[in-house]
Amino acid sequence: MRIELRPGIDSPVPGALCVGTADGLPLSYVERTPYIGTEPTTHAEIAEPLADAMDAAATRVFGGEWNGDLSRVTGINRRTVTHDRIMRYGLAPWVLALVGKAAAHRHPRSLGFILLSLVGLRDSAGRDEARERDSMQRLATQILEDGIDMIRYVSSERGKIAPHPSSKIK
Repeated sequence: MRIELRPGIDSPVPGALCVGTADGLPLSYVERTPYIGTEPTTHAEIAEPLADAMDAAATRVFGGEWNGDLSRVTGINRRTVTHDRIMRYGLAPWVLALVGKAAAHRHPRSLGFILLSLVGLRDSAGRDEARERDSMQRLATQILEDGIDMIRYVSSERGKIAPHPSSKIK
């Protein structure tokens, strides 16, 4: 069985959250019960391909050592998101949906860095202040503008430096 975590698939099961596909059919959850197409299944039947799909998708977003980053972003214990624990217990459907959506992004790795940055911003600014979307957006925009200015400065200054005579880069 091949599972792919990805967004944009409608579940044929009323009230279910679709997290991707299993052998081309929608993989959905009603609470913690998985459905392939319209048929309920057990976690044991999808455990290994689900853990593999999670590994592939999370690696696209956070890189090879994704467990800690996903733990920070979701607030879930780091051990909960290890391959063997996912095989044994699965994950909450919202986590699967989040990772699938992030992995399908045009720039998944950049989105992963931004997610981590936003969590850091939330934690340093205070959860109450950063909980409001407008407040978080204002703070993030200020930091983004500072970062853009710094990158522009570096690019400008780097352009002023004459290459070292032994450099082959012209």
